Amino acid sequence: MDTQQHIVKSFDQEIVDLNARISEMGNTCRDQLEKAIHSLNTSDFDLARSVIRGDADLNLLYAGLEDAAVRLLARRQPVAVDLRYLLSALRVGAELERIGDYAASIAKRVMELTGSSQEEAIDLISQIALICREMLIDSVESFVKIDVKRGMAVWHRDNDVDRKFARMMTLLRQKMQENTEEIEDCTQLIFMGRCLERIGDHITNIAEDIFYIETGENYITTVDRQ
Repeated sequence: MDTQQHIVKSFDQEIVDLNARISEMGNTCRDQLEKAIHSLNTSDFDLARSVIRGDADLNLLYAGLEDAAVRLLARRQPVAVDLRYLLSALRVGAELERIGDYAASIAKRVMELTGSSQEEAIDLISQIALICREMLIDSVESFVKIDVKRGMAVWHRDNDVDRKFARMMTLLRQKMQENTEEIEDCTQLIFMGRCLERIGDHITNIAEDIFYIETGENYITTVDRQ
């Protein structure tokens, strides 16, 4: 029987509710990330502040998801794929909550910039954020549909994040060596890039959970065996 059909048949509306909660968290994370990067590109401190405030809303969504999943575990006492789904839903909620934290951290760093021009670095940060945004959308949709193939495609796209982050680091280190007056802003931009690199890692964790639900195995271990 198809994994998704089995899960829905077993838990019915309760699983639909959990998936809806995860989708809402994913959409909120996406919005937070988009606003944080837009505030960077436009130096919009009011928008950055709204991202920081919005992190509390995401925390509330996670608390609701966690409560619903734990209650479902207690009532249903699931086994096999159903148990793996619920454990993964809890982990995915935690991953999304951390992604929201990183988006808020980016917004905080935007407000620390002094206004010097680092257009090339900011452009790279924006490119990384766009990749992360698309990975985030695909990972959440893949989780809700238990689409392992799409989820694993997301996992491998994190390589693009790492490559662009490495380019950004090389560029900013060079800028700091050339002009010590740029060190403060370059440091803030490096921190933003690091936040995005960590967001990519959290998204790959979501993809790994999709693989775990379907197979009961760890994706990295499986790849290493091949």
